[in-house]
Amino acid sequence: MDASLFEMINHLAGKVPWLDTVMILSAKYLLVLFAVTLIIFYLTFQARQQRLAILAGISTLVALGIAQGLAFLDPRPRPYLTHVARLLIERTNDPSFPSDHATFCFAIATMIWLYHRRLGSGLLGLALWVGFSRIYVGTHYPTDVIGGAALGAAVSLIINYIAGRTMPRLFLDRLFLRLHEWRLAAKPE
Repeated sequence: MDASLFEMINHLAGKVPWLDTVMILSAKYLLVLFAVTLIIFYLTFQARQQRLAILAGISTLVALGIAQGLAFLDPRPRPYLTHVARLLIERTNDPSFPSDHATFCFAIATMIWLYHRRLGSGLLGLALWVGFSRIYVGTHYPTDVIGGAALGAAVSLIINYIAGRTMPRLFLDRLFLRLHEWRLAAKPE
């Protein structure tokens, strides 16, 4: 089913040139918007926004670390290596599962959604678009994207839960107090 769904989506490629261009740009560069969002949140110098940016950054790094471990344990080949695919972007040598792009985007979008429902919902929609575009351009199977999305979202939920516990919260408060003393963060609430 994974291969047939991949083929169904990927065989849309090459038929509408402007759509191919949009998908290529989305697949390669849309994740930059997620990183810029975190930078903007941090640069607001509002304690709540900065804490959110730090938690989203931590979640993303942890999720990507886990993704690398999963890819090492079971290096699934890219679909263009095992199927006839219309590849619209450059080949890579890293494993297909889970999608790093989906992991990255869903980790950030989920954490932001926990604190800002409207913006988070928009970012979750864009994360879905990134995932779809990765299939469209021929670089991931649907389950690669689903796995990355689930991993990114789950890690953000867990990190947010842990950050609310007493000891991690105190650590974050102290961290932000130090950053405030160095004029790198707002005063903690």
